[in-house]
Amino acid sequence: MPDTRDAERPAPVLGPISDAEAAHTRMVIDGVLSTVTQRVERLRLRLSRHGGHDGRAAVVIAQVNVTVQARMIRVQAAAPNLPEAVDQAGEALLQRLQRLDRHLTAEWTGDVGFTAADWASPYPQNPVGLTGPPVEAGRLVRMKDCHLAVQSPDSAAFAMDLRDYPFHLFVDDSTGVDALVHRGGPTGYRLHRSAVVPAPSDFTVPLTIQSWPAVPMPITRAVDLLNAAPDRPYLFFTDPRSRRGRVLYRRFDGQLGLLAPIW
Repeated sequence: MPDTRDAERPAPVLGPISDAEAAHTRMVIDGVLSTVTQRVERLRLRLSRHGGHDGRAAVVIAQVNVTVQARMIRVQAAAPNLPEAVDQAGEALLQRLQRLDRHLTAEWTGDVGFTAADWASPYPQNPVGLTGPPVEAGRLVRMKDCHLAVQSPDSAAFAMDLRDYPFHLFVDDSTGVDALVHRGGPTGYRLHRSAVVPAPSDFTVPLTIQSWPAVPMPITRAVDLLNAAPDRPYLFFTDPRSRRGRVLYRRFDGQLGLLAPIW
């Protein structure tokens, strides 16, 4: 296929960095994107520094967001210095771009489903962003409302992998209930739903299906439970009134964020 990448001016690199560091970041990411045959619709580069004080080791986090064929890819990498973080992010981006390319090629040839081979190369179990230093009592500092995609467990797991998240909140297309696909269990992927519904039957992702539904509880209770389990990165629960699914998660800074559906 012909190269249909946008010939736009370089994307700005956000974050407290020097011109030389920004140039290195663009060079690495542009090198990866030069391998893409589909149109790159959106690109965002962000670098941030953490630690280096109060006895905490310094760490640089590189985040890259790319949209290709209306599919969002997001990667994060953490390292002691900027070049290592950017290089690791570039490698992770290339892996996901290649995986998306294989999937899009299959769609163009009429194969719109997934196969067992799609899940043959699992990503790390603890992506950057939910493995930050524990604090004595994490506070809820961010609440994010979002429209949940209505999709199959296969599509949800694929989106989670492309976006470098340890979980993905969605609406199960076969039952209409809120569900969470997340990393873990003997197969590498778990499915947890907000209500007792029949188990899905048409999927290829190697799921471990939790038989019990998410527990309804107020946000304050969820915060207490997550703070009581410092090794736990997130908690799936439901709103006591609406019974909609919510995820309370631990941010890299040790504070807490909440993901909830808009409708």
